[in-house]
Amino acid sequence: MDTDKIKKTCPGCGAGIPDKQTTFCPYCGRELIDLSRKNTDRKIAEVKMVQAETMAVPKKLGVVAAATLFLLFLLFAIGIFFNVPEKIKEAWMLGEMDSLSRDMQKAYQDEDWDQLEQYLIFECEEYIGAPDYFLYRTAWFLHTYPPLFDEARQAHDKEEMLWIYETLAKDYDMRDDGVFFRIYETDGDIEAALKEEVERETKILKEEGLEDEMYKLRF
Repeated sequence: MDTDKIKKTCPGCGAGIPDKQTTFCPYCGRELIDLSRKNTDRKIAEVKMVQAETMAVPKKLGVVAAATLFLLFLLFAIGIFFNVPEKIKEAWMLGEMDSLSRDMQKAYQDEDWDQLEQYLIFECEEYIGAPDYFLYRTAWFLHTYPPLFDEARQAHDKEEMLWIYETLAKDYDMRDDGVFFRIYETDGDIEAALKEEVERETKILKEEGLEDEMYKLRF
């Protein structure tokens, strides 16, 4: 066998193997491993490169995390400086109030008095925050109570008459506070109708001899 052409030695059977880019011994089938220094150095260099790339990943993640935290802190600081949280909260509250007002307005325009009652009476804790709550409540009062007052008068139900009068009169007297008109929205026609109804019932109660009871309720 020409030894000059033998480049590899099988680690299994010891046979000399010509270098023909084969990776397995043709005699015993053992995998041929290149143990040369050149090949070993190349493998070591490849492993070091992979390790360096792997070690760089946590560093990159750390830089990204630090940059993200800094950005969040900066946004938070800017938000505090410009009072952004309060402005967002205020905008949300205004949107909520607008939604409540639209509910009541639609029910009023549709003359859906049962739905308006649901908003004004049964869900008053939610709707009372709307600036036009008392406007629609007064409108509902004027739709509901005057006919009941007249029915109570015909039935000589003085207690019912006085209760209805008290309800409307207190709603009317609430307007005496100048703050009311600066806080709540009103409607000129509704305000005039309320004043007219309170005066009408006041006159009737006097005619019925209930003037003393009437003033006890109101003053």
